[in-house]
Amino acid sequence: MSPEVRILLTKMGLMATAFMLVITPSVQASEVETLNQLNELINAKRYQEAYTLANQNIMAYGGEPKFDFLMGMASLKTKAYEDAVFAFERVVIIKPEWEQARIELARSYYYINNLAAAKNELLKLKKESTNTDFGVVITRFIEQVDKAIIDKKRSFKQIASFSTGFDSNINSGTALNEVYLPQLGTEIPLSQASKETKDTPFNISYQAQYQKALTQNSAIIGQLGLYHTDYANTPQFERTLADITVNYQDVLGSLTYQVGMFFRPMILDGHHYRNQYGALSNWTLPISAHWSTGGQVGFGSVDNRQNSALDLTDVYASISLKYRAGSWQHALMANHTDVSAVEPSSKHRSHQFFKFDYQTRYILTAKHQLMFDIQYQKFNYDVIDPSFGFVRDESFLRSTIGWRYIANDWMMWQLHYRYSDKNSKQNISTIQTDQSIYAYTRDELSIGITMQF
Repeated sequence: MSPEVRILLTKMGLMATAFMLVITPSVQASEVETLNQLNELINAKRYQEAYTLANQNIMAYGGEPKFDFLMGMASLKTKAYEDAVFAFERVVIIKPEWEQARIELARSYYYINNLAAAKNELLKLKKESTNTDFGVVITRFIEQVDKAIIDKKRSFKQIASFSTGFDSNINSGTALNEVYLPQLGTEIPLSQASKETKDTPFNISYQAQYQKALTQNSAIIGQLGLYHTDYANTPQFERTLADITVNYQDVLGSLTYQVGMFFRPMILDGHHYRNQYGALSNWTLPISAHWSTGGQVGFGSVDNRQNSALDLTDVYASISLKYRAGSWQHALMANHTDVSAVEPSSKHRSHQFFKFDYQTRYILTAKHQLMFDIQYQKFNYDVIDPSFGFVRDESFLRSTIGWRYIANDWMMWQLHYRYSDKNSKQNISTIQTDQSIYAYTRDELSIGITMQF
């Protein structure tokens, strides 16, 4: 609180106290003596003595507005802010018209960091008060509370995690040893890089988020993610991915929305493999105590640094519906993405992509959670793949089951099993065959630790 507001509030408080004591009708001598002694100690700035005296007499006079007001002032000056709140609350309950007591109550809320209660009390007082001097003080105080609310929303979070396990197909390769090429009328052997490869992965990641409030409802959110994966026996598949995102967040009624940009470079086997960048917007809207909905739209571009024939652009939209009741959480999500190849010679890579997700979480105890996810994807291609002479017809199914153990506020253990199955058929005129280099199955088992600090 600024020195000017603090001095003005103190002077007004002491003046109001003196006035109330002057007009106080005669009561028992002991109470009058106690009130006079408290008032003298506060005027003499002997706040610790006043606080001690007030506590000695609280059982006798607590609940009397004039005593509680003086006790509240002594508590404020000795930084016993919780006691000040209780004292001024007792005053306001009995004498809601006592404006000085109400502004001191707001100040007490401010000091215990209950900013919402402080602002609520000030707004009510500003609406009801007819005192011009109070109006100026209240306005300044509200501005100070608003600034404190904004500063409180500034945050910096960091998350680090490590996991390992087993992966039956680290490169999503085919189980086939050879594939049939209709334009050649023969089968050709596949390289080892195209075939499924088993290995032990080691994953390490770091995420950081900085949020700076602009107003009480809006903020700028910056996020950084670094993800690295290495393998015990196949270092050529080592990769590092970065995710840099900046979002503007605001609230419109009950709807919270974000608009922002992202940049995602990838390093594969020590080489700068590709860049992905774009813009996105998302929103969430609560429907009831249990239901909420959300959505996302955006566009992106993939710039492949090794082969420009792999450059892509995409436009996407998704919608979600979430339900939460007790220990259960459920989410349904649907996504549609239109993927287009940049170069005309790569038009066979253009496709429509559809994805459907169902996720559920069950909280067993405060420390144990179970998770189950199932995802279905569909890829619709229209142009013949020149390498294999067919139009790709693909679908993808993935299911995950997991367990979380929350050890404490900053550490969590996770265990996951994931199964993936991609079906890819070759559509050659009126003939269909399941022999495709794009088909595969994959089993992944991982155990890891996540720490937040």
